[in-house]
Amino acid sequence: MRMLVVDDDCATRRQLVYIAKELPELDVLEAASQGDAHALLERQSIDIALIDLRLDAADPDNRDGLALVREVRARAATPIVISGSDGMHDVRQAMRFGAYDYLLKEELSSDLVLPILRRLCNQRVLEKEVITLRSKRFPSPMDSLIGPSAAMQRLRDVLQRVSVSDRPVLVTGPTGAGKELAVRAIHALGSHPDEPFLDLNCGAFPESLIESQLFGHERGAFTGADRRQQGFFTAVGRGTLFLDEIAELPLELQAKLLRVLETKTYRPVGASQARVFEGRVVAATHADLEERVARGLFREDLFYRLNVLEVTIPALDERRDDIPALVAHFNAKQTRPLEFTVAAVEMLREAPWPGNVRQLRNVVDRLAVFTESEVTPELIASLSGRSKQKEGATLSGLIRAVLRMPDTDKLQLMTYALVDEAMRLSEGNKTAAARLLGVHRKVVERCLSRTEAPSSQPAAQE
Repeated sequence: MRMLVVDDDCATRRQLVYIAKELPELDVLEAASQGDAHALLERQSIDIALIDLRLDAADPDNRDGLALVREVRARAATPIVISGSDGMHDVRQAMRFGAYDYLLKEELSSDLVLPILRRLCNQRVLEKEVITLRSKRFPSPMDSLIGPSAAMQRLRDVLQRVSVSDRPVLVTGPTGAGKELAVRAIHALGSHPDEPFLDLNCGAFPESLIESQLFGHERGAFTGADRRQQGFFTAVGRGTLFLDEIAELPLELQAKLLRVLETKTYRPVGASQARVFEGRVVAATHADLEERVARGLFREDLFYRLNVLEVTIPALDERRDDIPALVAHFNAKQTRPLEFTVAAVEMLREAPWPGNVRQLRNVVDRLAVFTESEVTPELIASLSGRSKQKEGATLSGLIRAVLRMPDTDKLQLMTYALVDEAMRLSEGNKTAAARLLGVHRKVVERCLSRTEAPSSQPAAQE
């Protein structure tokens, strides 16, 4: 088990290393700066981190230690112990970022440090045992996270560590990168995989309805409430409530959600008695929540409450080595699997993917619909709209090709193709895609959901 000690003061660092070596199961690594720590983290994973908040004692404004706490938590849900001489404001900030405990440098001793390290070592051992036992009982949800790249290996490690906790999780990443699959993996690896998994898109409901969807309501609570309705907080039981596009949640409801997270209780609209919330909240967004906090569009206290455990999904451009495996995976799901030339796969690997994995999947789906021969770079360019043919002639040819296909729901194929192109032009924004198509956002969501794997066992990234 590896522990990383980061402190610019050599004497303090050596003292902590000396104390930690009383635990034979710990392999202790040292770093004197944020840069040194960053280089170590790039080379290997760690199980525990002990970080000094002021990595340059000569600079009173230094915040490298605080920045490193955030970096370590973003890379993996690693338990962090912070150390410092003063500055309770920085300590509070570090705890908000997910630090496990803190130590005062003036009081460093075996009696204080060893009990904390022992608890963390025992916790890490139990987490690994739980993960091993669950992997034997259930099919691995990691099978849906395709790719051998280092970025995906880190993501799988983070998901395994996060899943054993019952604290809120914030999943961030660009549209189409696979946030929902990561959330489903957290649920499947968690303490109650047999309990419900419910998802609510915070941007898909008007403000007047979303409160009732979340909390439920009593009969007569408002005009039109002719019967009692159970909300998501009730229906999820001990399972996982996935709040997608959390940045779109109205400010008034952000305050109510914060209260649920802090007290584990909620009150349906029109009810006089509070009820206990037993489940777990996982939120996701592609927006920059810190920027929204600065603009007053998102509550700072809710951001810190959700951001205790953060999972960042890498964009496809950050994991290009996974593209051949993803192409093979999506191709294997086609009714008529295709033959890709080496040059075609390399072209896909080097192409820009603003729509991320979802866009790549849709390209493979489109090729399977419109292609009967070997897939070459020229064919990919033609179907991607980069050929020199006029758009009208290309569209006419594609329609004729679809109509000639045997035993296929041609209308459904064209619908999927239209939605796919609208999503590409709108860079993955469902509302903008719906506007291009002249339909409601829910129509786009339904169409996209039908192209996904079944919700009970997702098989590919979105």
